[in-house]
Amino acid sequence: MKIKKIAIGNKLESFIENRLNDGVNVIYSDDNNKGKTIVIQGLMYALGNDPIFPAGFLPNNYHFYVEIEINGKIVEFLRHKSTTIVQLDSQIYVFETSTELKYFINENILQIPQIIKDGQTKLVDLSLLYEIFFVGQDKRNTSNTINTGYYNKKDFENLLASMNGNLLVDISDEQKYKKEEIQKIKSEIATTKKLLKLTKENYNLSSWINKYDDSVNLEELKKDLKIANETLSEYTRKRKIEINRKNQLEDLIIELNSLNREISKGKIICKDCGSSQIIYTNNDVTFDISNVTVRMKILESIRSQISLKEKLIYEYSENINSAKDKIKKILKDIPDEFQAILLYKEEILSEEEYDNKLTQLNNQLTEIKRLTAQNEENDKLTKEKYKNLKNEIIDKMNYYYKYIDKNGKLVFNDLFTLKNATYSGSDEQEYYFSRTLAISDCLKHQFPIIVDYYRGGEISTNRENLMLDCYKSLNKQVIITSTLKEQEYSVDKYKDIENINVIDYSFNEDSKILSSKYNNDFNKIIEEFGITLE
Repeated sequence: MKIKKIAIGNKLESFIENRLNDGVNVIYSDDNNKGKTIVIQGLMYALGNDPIFPAGFLPNNYHFYVEIEINGKIVEFLRHKSTTIVQLDSQIYVFETSTELKYFINENILQIPQIIKDGQTKLVDLSLLYEIFFVGQDKRNTSNTINTGYYNKKDFENLLASMNGNLLVDISDEQKYKKEEIQKIKSEIATTKKLLKLTKENYNLSSWINKYDDSVNLEELKKDLKIANETLSEYTRKRKIEINRKNQLEDLIIELNSLNREISKGKIICKDCGSSQIIYTNNDVTFDISNVTVRMKILESIRSQISLKEKLIYEYSENINSAKDKIKKILKDIPDEFQAILLYKEEILSEEEYDNKLTQLNNQLTEIKRLTAQNEENDKLTKEKYKNLKNEIIDKMNYYYKYIDKNGKLVFNDLFTLKNATYSGSDEQEYYFSRTLAISDCLKHQFPIIVDYYRGGEISTNRENLMLDCYKSLNKQVIITSTLKEQEYSVDKYKDIENINVIDYSFNEDSKILSSKYNNDFNKIIEEFGITLE
């Protein structure tokens, strides 16, 4: 994956960066507030990342564009507010949420890893995926993920394991039910043996009923039932939302097709101004659908969204069924004295029938024990494989750290620091540098390396030069930013460093990288997506 072009703007002002090459790119300036972070964050925002813009910048006022090359294809992204438009193979696709965009990327552009989260297998959000190769300037925390909230450092490690071909599963819940099921079968075997003995002795079965022992912790069962019901409600709510959106999109297709028929019969103009321009808007972006080509592309995009909605509805339905099954399993394990009464009111089984039942129960018990042992062994192997990967990454982190800072005192023992021992200054910078390159080496992923303010924390010139050597050794696209001191800038710091592409932002106006001089080219980009700037 390579970044080819970045653009930010609106009707009044814009900026375009198209000077990137496939190697190491250093975007630098002689001072802060020259727009470097705006461009880097705009690039990631267009790709679906959570917004982390500098204070005072209002992203909702702008459109963000990025052109990438991946697997030999050119893909263009245009984002405004929550809506992202993707142009791929001369077709446009419109997505109103990052979840919709994520599923489209997974199916059409690149495979997004899956992890186990809240007991469900799901595609990771783009914001977590991007943390393996993107390090922003703000909101960094060496003890956890940058975009903390729904995802945490455990999820990040699960992501790495998944990208290495292993899905880390928390088998504790599954094993809990397996053990309960084993206990239940054992209890039933014991009961059957008693009944068989009683049958042989013609003993009064009713005297045994009083000996029934309820060993189930009802409080624990109630807690599990509450969680299962909450999960069921959540997926039911999500499915209802997607069904409503699907219905709205289907209604929209009917309206646009109706517009097609009306246009073919005559000409539609605005009653107030007489304009023949017709627009369609989703509140974030506006399309000129008086253009037949644009209108056809919008229709095709809506049909694609409907197809995606159907997949989401199906997925949520599967989750609903899974939650229902879990509820049934919990309820099934709750002792019910009415069932006991019915059980012992049944006609007494024959001795042969009890023998057959014992055989079936013992077979069930053997199979469940086999599956439980197999799951535990698979889980052990998976965790062992990830442990090896993690150790390999940590070893690489220490290698890169010592390479650039031979006298450094840090020793990395984990992918993250302890909560009360976070890094700062140059230590923080060297930590993210080492971790990002180590992950790239060990996973051999196809993403570029993108680091905003890569030499922050007073990184010395010598260490910076060694960092640049490491970046060049990756043989992939690298985009990093740097703010030079006055003396460094005056001697043209990067002029004698080979094989890096330097891009000077010093000439940009302070705190105002956007200007009107890029507007013509920016408008051409916007027009390719069939939308109009308001």
